Amino acid sequence: MVSVHTLEVFPTIDELNAAVGRAFFARLRTLINEADTDVRVNVGISAGAITTSLLPSLAPHVDEVDWSRIRVWLVDERYVPAGDPDRNDDQAWDGFLHAATGVEFIRMPTSDESAPGAGSLDDATRAFANTWLALMGQGSFDIALIGMGPDGHICSLFPGRIDMDEASPILAIRNSPKPPPERITVSMPVMRACGEVWLTTAGAAKADALGRAFAGASPLDLPVASILSPATRVYLDEAAASGIELA
Repeated sequence: MVSVHTLEVFPTIDELNAAVGRAFFARLRTLINEADTDVRVNVGISAGAITTSLLPSLAPHVDEVDWSRIRVWLVDERYVPAGDPDRNDDQAWDGFLHAATGVEFIRMPTSDESAPGAGSLDDATRAFANTWLALMGQGSFDIALIGMGPDGHICSLFPGRIDMDEASPILAIRNSPKPPPERITVSMPVMRACGEVWLTTAGAAKADALGRAFAGASPLDLPVASILSPATRVYLDEAAASGIELA
């Protein structure tokens, strides 16, 4: 079985969210204390259950973290107009980040003509890559909190469609197998370079992909396999973990 830093399994989604939330906030406080006082900790988050379930469940505890020391990025975004219900950034902001006083939230471009890129996916991706390089240089997230799709995709990096050695940190995605078809995403090398990856997911639909990933499947077939390493903390409910052969 693939070796990871942490693999914890919880009976229910509510217990999963509570445990991950407490641990994640504690880790953010530690990273803030370890960083220089004029430096923000760079946090990557995915959408889906992270922004619609886990983070909203932490709203009562939002003041436990000094968000003025945090910069939050989305690991991917749907390339649709501002205000579209498919946008990840609005889910993240409305569900939690609006209450995180002082947080710096970096949004990826919308498809509006008034946005960076003027409605061109390629130009918008280049514009956001410039933003990334200006703030991150050749670095990556200090910590990333992400989920996973039933097909094993992470970010907008889908099976059979990733380049493990991609030079650009930010990619344009067309013809996504999951709608909407056009997206912007961080690359796999960015995810592999994270200081820490926290993977949390739930449900029986994830069990097969997780089982195969932990058994050593190719990242080309299951992108999630690429980020399973001794720096990865994995938190699951019992249904999602049911496909993993625990030693």
